[in-house]
Formats: sequence, structure tokens, C-alpha cells
Amino acid sequence: MKKLAFFDLDGTLCNGGSLQVEQEVIAAFSKLRENEVLPIIATGRSYYEVKELLAVLQTEHFILSNGCYVRFAGKTIQNAQFSQPEIEAVLTIAENNRLTAGFFNQQGFAITNLSEVVKEHAAYMGISDVPVSANFYQTNPVNFMNLYLSAEQEEKLRDELNAAADIVRFAPLAIDVLPKNVSKGTAIQKLLDSMAGMQLETYAFGDQNNDLSMFQLVDHGIAMAQGTDELKASASYVAQTENGVLEGLRHYGLIS
Repeated sequence: MKKLAFFDLDGTLCNGGSLQVEQEVIAAFSKLRENEVLPIIATGRSYYEVKELLAVLQTEHFILSNGCYVRFAGKTIQNAQFSQPEIEAVLTIAENNRLTAGFFNQQGFAITNLSEVVKEHAAYMGISDVPVSANFYQTNPVNFMNLYLSAEQEEKLRDELNAAADIVRFAPLAIDVLPKNVSKGTAIQKLLDSMAGMQLETYAFGDQNNDLSMFQLVDHGIAMAQGTDELKASASYVAQTENGVLEGLRHYGLIS
């Protein structure tokens, strides 16, 4: 392979929280491989959510949980996890501000309580089953957390949260809370380090601010038409149509 292309899922390859892809996208992934371009999924989702889609796309290379879990060429490149004291520091902030927290690993997740904000977020993301277990983290590994809050609430708590972890908004009512120095961008760097000595051109496709770290690292960042203003400002190409992935692939001659 001479080129690598990293693809976000929600709002990029997939729409409406369904984790479904168009037949054209499946065909494009096959064509990319024929053209010596290796497609790699780079999403905030975890393995239990995307394993069926990975099979459909016939890709075994992926960056999951916003960089916490990385598999490439049959090897685990990264499996970042929170320690219990780190989790409890985030939980203290959540409890002091009456926020629901979520715990996530590659096998499943749970939340501390089913609030109205969580119900609204779950509907937005197309999630129907939301398990509640405030003690989940005591018996399960946790790659990352969620806090469910508005952008206005986030702004008030930003300094306090940043002292405990790295945060990135991925939905109107939810932020990812990540171990320090973990992102899609740092995951791509680790992946590239594992391929040291190879001269590779890199591309990334995304729509939200959790894709910024990818755009800052790759040679070409392609933002979807509905992407955030900040991401578009960081992009080398901004799609003009609803089929932004296919448009971007054709713009750079990765498929015909």
C-alpha cells in the first residue's frame, strides 16, 4: 500500500446513528485496496458497536474509542485505559454538577443513571438499550468515559475537566472523556510509527471536532459538508455534496 485513508463513521461514512453504509461506499473500499490505498476506520465507537460494519467493509485495521484502542495488521497497537483513581476524579466532577457519566470498553458500556439528558442523547445516537451500573468501572476495564451535558455546561467545567482528562465533544449533549494524550491523531502517529521507513501519503475524512487531531496530522483532511466550522477551517478539502466521502475520494483521485 502506498497511501492510507482514515474514515470517521458517524456523520461521515454513516448517517443517522444507524452504522449503515451505502453500497457505493462498500464498493469504494474495495476499489481503494485495488488502487493501493489502505482504508482504516477511525471512530469514537467501540468494537462491540462496529464489528459487524468492519466485516461488511472487509477491514481489519481500525482506530476505535477516539484512539484508545488500535488494531493494525493483526496486532494491538494501543489499548489505553483509565485507572480507578482517574475515573473517580471524573465521577467527583459529575456528582458535584449532577451529571450522568458513562463507562466504555471494547465489550460494552454502562451509565451511572438514566437521566433525561441521556435519554435525549440516546435517541439522537439511535441507541435503544442503555444499561445502568454506577459500579461498572470497579469490575471492568474502562477505555474512556462520557459526560452528558450541553456545550454551555461544558464551557463552565472545562478547566476542571481538563485537569483530570482530555475532553472532546462528539454530540450536542455528550463529550468523550479520554485518558491524557489519547486522540485519533496520536493513534495515527502510533500506527505510522509501527510502519517506520515506509513513505506513505495520508488522508482523513471527518465531520466533528474529535476529527481535528487527525486533520492536524495527515497530509489531506476532507471535511463533510455538514462538518463543524472549526474542522472545515482545518481541512484541505471541504465537501460540497451529501456524499462527502465519495466526493473527497474522487477529488484526490483515490477512486475514479
